[in-house]
Amino acid sequence: MKLFTFIFSLLVISGIDPVSAQSMVTKDSTLVSRDSATVSIKSDKMPYISHFNSWDIGVHIGLTYPNTDIAASTITSSNVKHELAFGLDVTKFLTHSFAFQGRFMMGQMSGVDGNKPQYRYNTDVHYDITLNAYFQLGNVAFLKRTPNLAIYGAVGAGVINYTPHVYLDGGKDELTGIYSQYQQAYDTVDYSNTSELIIPFSVGVKYRIAKQFSLNAEYSLRTTNSDRMDGWYKLLSEDDDYSYLSLGLTYHIGRKEHVAEWYNPLYNMYADLYDMKDKMDLMTKDGDKDGVADYFDREPETPVGFKVYGDGTSIDSDGDGVPDFNDAEPFSPKLAVVDGSGREIDSDGDGVPDARDMEPNTPKGALVATGGQTIQNGPGVAKGGGSSIMASSGYLPSIFFALDSYEIQKKYDETLASIALVMKKNPDLKFILTGNCDVRASVEYNTKLGLKRAEAVKKHLVKRYNIDASRLSTTTLGKTDPITGTQPMNRRVDLAVDDK
Repeated sequence: MKLFTFIFSLLVISGIDPVSAQSMVTKDSTLVSRDSATVSIKSDKMPYISHFNSWDIGVHIGLTYPNTDIAASTITSSNVKHELAFGLDVTKFLTHSFAFQGRFMMGQMSGVDGNKPQYRYNTDVHYDITLNAYFQLGNVAFLKRTPNLAIYGAVGAGVINYTPHVYLDGGKDELTGIYSQYQQAYDTVDYSNTSELIIPFSVGVKYRIAKQFSLNAEYSLRTTNSDRMDGWYKLLSEDDDYSYLSLGLTYHIGRKEHVAEWYNPLYNMYADLYDMKDKMDLMTKDGDKDGVADYFDREPETPVGFKVYGDGTSIDSDGDGVPDFNDAEPFSPKLAVVDGSGREIDSDGDGVPDARDMEPNTPKGALVATGGQTIQNGPGVAKGGGSSIMASSGYLPSIFFALDSYEIQKKYDETLASIALVMKKNPDLKFILTGNCDVRASVEYNTKLGLKRAEAVKKHLVKRYNIDASRLSTTTLGKTDPITGTQPMNRRVDLAVDDK
């Protein structure tokens, strides 16, 4: 009956979820940051017990409450004496909730005969050693990431060694006389040192006070297969047992980040869920509105409105390392050296970038051909400002246009200024401006568009730099003179000296 009552109590108590009395806490930095697209904790695989501090060592001290033939009453009765006991235990966790525990304790127990108060006994417990299966409840918590309160239970088996003593009015008896007045033939008195099997049933509550320490309060019912703990064996009597109510301090051995028994197994599941949610958010979110989800976007802060590749990086048509939206010359030749704005480097300032300059050290102010060679003096040549042009082969840089447009882009202002400077230094020369188009429209349309482009360049030079309009003539080749298979390079106006 006593055992049934204890087990029922254990089941009732173990049904209590300790986290129900705890308030929810806000997430700290060790959990999940919802302000960024990254997760500060994530589980790459299921954790192993070796990842945690899984060994405990503890000490305990408390009071014993015997339930024997001599003191067969409740633990609050005056004839039951409360004696001191103490010991230590070592625990090895195999999972977050299950462990094996070895426990040692020693102490005393005593009682007074309920019928004859002048008779009492005292039993020395030399050792009580058990190996227990230990179960902890409460570290699986839904309301708190890292619980610090838990309920546990244990059951096991072991051996107890004790020696009982019986006293009369404070004096020790010699095994005769004390019980003779009411001892029956089937009763015996035994004061010998005895070792017996003991089976403990324990339940307790523990509280974590620091990373490495926990406090616990425990009740243990320790049953034996003996009726001699009080020195009196009585036929047909129940076996003796005793209760032990104790307080303990546990040290969690190890230097790993987490203690096994205080680690919530749901922690990893929460981390995986948050990781999955963040990835889904990234897959559906496009912060820079470039059409590539942030999860796949290698350049998540592309300016709005600019074209990108499939991986979200800005388009760089000429591969010079400067995205088109920042590139002053988005169609520079491959491998050309450019400055920070994407403009080809022109070391000698002759208007021909180094990548195409066959004469990279041209003197300042000299006119050059399209390959960067200095144009020498010769027949039909006029001089001005220290520069000269050979009428038969003199060329200036081309001006390029956007698709289906004859509007001059602002990035060519410097190029046109250089062209105007050359024209002013050679006032006796005339120039021909030839408009060109790519091959995608009709011949008639492109012929008109090419002429509009040439006229736009002429108008710019006349209006902004006061170049005499009579020195500039315009013509068009439409789409009949492509210089490359790259369409943007064919949308241009070429300038050359008019030798007519």
